[in-house]
Amino acid sequence: MNKNKQNLQKYWSAGLGLLFIFGVALSFFVTYKAGCVGDLKSGSHGDPIRSLELENLGFLLMFFSAILGAMAIYLSLKPNHRVAYGIAFALFSLFCLWFVGMQFEVWGIQSCF
Repeated sequence: MNKNKQNLQKYWSAGLGLLFIFGVALSFFVTYKAGCVGDLKSGSHGDPIRSLELENLGFLLMFFSAILGAMAIYLSLKPNHRVAYGIAFALFSLFCLWFVGMQFEVWGIQSCF
């Protein structure tokens, strides 16, 4: 019984990890498209309002991806420090993904304008 529970946790952890990766990739794609739609810094290119909507969607996808990654970490570790490592992963990944997302937006602005 306990072995089956461990196998189930491994599969859930792997599935949530894949959803994390897919969510991050989708978030970067949406953020790149936000850069192609408009330039928020100067407001001189494209449609800044639509760009802001896409950036908000991209950040929301990043947020949920970070939570999925934290859940994957939580399920894959032993019970001693699950919560601490999960929260640390969520905060660190959200911080890093936000900065990488800004770079994707810059690349979108540079390639489309």
